[in-house]
Amino acid sequence: MAFKEPGTLLLGLGLFLLGLLLLVLLLRGGRARLERALEAPFRPRPPGWEWAYPLGLLLLLLAAGRPEATLPWRENRTQVVLVVDTSHSMAADDEAPSRLERAKALARAFLQGLDPTVKAGLVSFGPQAVILLPPSTERTALLEALEGLRPGGVSPLAQGLDQALKALGEAIGPERDLPEAKPPRAVLLFSDGAANAGGDPLERAPRFRQANIPLFVRPLGDPRGTVSRIGEGLFFVPADPARLLRLAQATGGEALGEDFRPLYRHLRPSWAWRARPMELSQGLLVLAFFLLAFGGYRRVALEGRLP
Repeated sequence: MAFKEPGTLLLGLGLFLLGLLLLVLLLRGGRARLERALEAPFRPRPPGWEWAYPLGLLLLLLAAGRPEATLPWRENRTQVVLVVDTSHSMAADDEAPSRLERAKALARAFLQGLDPTVKAGLVSFGPQAVILLPPSTERTALLEALEGLRPGGVSPLAQGLDQALKALGEAIGPERDLPEAKPPRAVLLFSDGAANAGGDPLERAPRFRQANIPLFVRPLGDPRGTVSRIGEGLFFVPADPARLLRLAQATGGEALGEDFRPLYRHLRPSWAWRARPMELSQGLLVLAFFLLAFGGYRRVALEGRLP
């Protein structure tokens, strides 16, 4: 066990020992005065030693030093990355109220039904592909990042897939790690398929296959395209769900509608024991206050008063 703030611990321990010494001297002095003033039959019985108080104070001092210990932790290693298209075409209104807002609603629905122990991350692309949140079980941060997405720029779908592989711990190049047993992992893509920058996304399919990471897609938009008001004018906005379907099939995934159960089945739990450093201050504080309260209860029950 190590302490993050050993200086605070040493200072508190010194004050604790000093206070304990003063208390012992005061009690001895008071006892001596009683012995001089009263005959032996009339002297009050010395109070019993209440062990809960010093032990509780000692735990408070340990908590002040912020102790940290490496403890075993059972962790679900299963991971999924949500990839959301935020290019200009996602502002089209053939999905109410827009393609992007529809993608956000579907992503929220997926997360609501996802096992809370599964790590989920977020990648957006348009105009640039960015890892907004690496896979974790922190759903609040993920939902906040999802809500902040806005449409704009070109659609580098292939680069978004590269970032998804990176978020899942897969190297993009010849320096890839040696093959090893990996937990279930998957990518869920929300897009209209209208990629117009960053290369051909189908060229990324072999990397997904090699890493055993299926790509599940949720196509958005009218397959025939639509005319939508974006900004100050009207534009024809294409959609290419057929490309997304080919991409999913090439990686071992599939196209989804409103039902995410095929992806949930793939994301089966993969439990493992990990050694994780954990701060013990909170547990020590709870135990210390419990001991102090227990000491006060014993004093009231035995003597009818608090110290």
